[in-house]
Amino acid sequence: MADDEKTRWAIDVMTAWVDHDSDSDFVHERIAAYSSAPGGHPGLITGLVNLAGLLLMGMEVSTGKSTPEILQAIASTVARHHPSHTVDGSAP
Repeated sequence: MADDEKTRWAIDVMTAWVDHDSDSDFVHERIAAYSSAPGGHPGLITGLVNLAGLLLMGMEVSTGKSTPEILQAIASTVARHHPSHTVDGSAP
């Protein structure tokens, strides 16, 4: 399966997440549908990584910040919401 197809899977899952934020069952159904396909788990993971990369490149253009700066800002935000973990995800 081509990476473009995997990325389309990820776009579908994230669209379900955006459009059905109050219906987590629908999002889980979309994930399960792709996961049950041949090569589903790694394919969906690859697609989500591809999509994240494309979104990061878009953020670089729109914000003027580098990818590491954007990821650090996201990590700092996550750390503020989960103070029991450090920015790299390890326990303090």
